[in-house]
Amino acid sequence: MPRKTLALISGLVLVTVILFVVALRAGQQSSQPAQPNATTSMKPEPTTPAHTLLTVGPNPLTVAPGQLGTAQVTIDTSDNDVTAVQLELGYDPTIISNVKVTYTPLFKNPAILIDKNDPVKGRYTYAFGITPSGQPVKGNGVVATITFSVKPGSLGKQTQLGLLPSSLVTARGIANSVLKSGTGTVVSVSSTGAAAGAVTQPAVVTLPQRSVPPTR
Repeated sequence: MPRKTLALISGLVLVTVILFVVALRAGQQSSQPAQPNATTSMKPEPTTPAHTLLTVGPNPLTVAPGQLGTAQVTIDTSDNDVTAVQLELGYDPTIISNVKVTYTPLFKNPAILIDKNDPVKGRYTYAFGITPSGQPVKGNGVVATITFSVKPGSLGKQTQLGLLPSSLVTARGIANSVLKSGTGTVVSVSSTGAAAGAVTQPAVVTLPQRSVPPTR
């Protein structure tokens, strides 16, 4: 057989072998299950919006001079599993004094984290939460009671007893505060039991989600 023919046959055999190997590898790759794309297949965890509301009432709250005033803080947790509440109350210290905040049985035997009153600035911070073995609070109810006195010479005056923007509500599994808004009340000083003059609307504080500082 001529050398040229032999060389041609050898070349064709080599090309055939190469094509066969390439086809075999391609078939093996196509038979393997496709690997999921980690970037596109992973769905972000849904974020839980702040749905909890805090309201101080009744509104308006009429108190006679020298009488002890009582207000209640109502919570509506919506779908949030609330674990702690931090109330930041603001008041006029020239009208209101002897402010005291206490929790209600809605939180069963909570841990008191902060209980601090500044009668000069008119600011009260009260924070409490469930214990490690406690259950989160969900639903509606009175979460705290506020008692105070009205100073002499305040007859006919009105003042706000409001929730400041630094108020917080924490919920299980959520890093940010879930407090959506807080509504205060208007304290009217009257000896007749009726509101003194036109009632001022209480301030409604809408609070964006904020990171909750870790408890020390």
